[in-house]
Amino acid sequence: MEYHKVISELRTNKNIKVSDLIGDNMSRSSYNRFISGKTDIYSQHLLALLALLDQLHVSFSKLEYIANGYNTSKEDTFFLKVILAARAKDHEGLILCYRQAQSLAQPKHNDFYTHVLGALDLVIRQLKSQPYNLSDNALYTYLIQAFSWTDYEFKFFQLILPALSPAELEPFLAKIERNLAKFGSATPYNQKSFNLICDIIFYFIQHQNYVNASHYLTLLENYDLTENLVYEKLLLTFFTNLKKLLLHQPANTWRRPLTKCIATAKFLDMPNLAEKFEQTILQITN
Repeated sequence: MEYHKVISELRTNKNIKVSDLIGDNMSRSSYNRFISGKTDIYSQHLLALLALLDQLHVSFSKLEYIANGYNTSKEDTFFLKVILAARAKDHEGLILCYRQAQSLAQPKHNDFYTHVLGALDLVIRQLKSQPYNLSDNALYTYLIQAFSWTDYEFKFFQLILPALSPAELEPFLAKIERNLAKFGSATPYNQKSFNLICDIIFYFIQHQNYVNASHYLTLLENYDLTENLVYEKLLLTFFTNLKKLLLHQPANTWRRPLTKCIATAKFLDMPNLAEKFEQTILQITN
């Protein structure tokens, strides 16, 4: 559905008068041209469009969601497909995603699919344990050059993090902390930034860099998680007690809580997380 049709339908369903909707942001004639599809307001008058959405109490992302038939965008759906294939280490699935991204990137010069190709190059390289020249990777170069990161950059970085060597990760660390500091406790980013830090901690423990792991463990202590974030609270409990292990505190201070975290993950039918907990503890204690 076109944006102008969604806005017209929302206005009608919410019983909002046209005069109240447009206010002083645009003329009645301009609004009528937009609603009839004669004016491309979202490219020529973006501020006016945002003002309409504000009056409708709808975000731009929600507008896109409705316009897409109450479905996530094609790009978000494709990205999720890539994430699931990467987590499952599904080589055939990753190759299929790569070929699809190639066909979607080339004719439209779409940066999103170009960046997906860069991510897949790294993930597939890791699965095959093959050498790779990062100077040719469009995504890695883009992430290095981008000063400010938003959700777009963070989700791509989180995807490629396990595939990076410690030397390849190093240029990102200051950038990550600087951008996370900007978010603060902002609700939309609180959960996402928390999960990213958890991934970084797992990464450093896997690479036996316990100094950096302890640093990011300290950052987690600044998060105030609400009760509905069960997954995140489980991770926080795990890492809080894991820190005791890293600091060589007596086993009776951390063993039981960590065992309960593993049992809870299994009870909640999170076998991958339970295994990750177990492997992390073994990595440190062996």
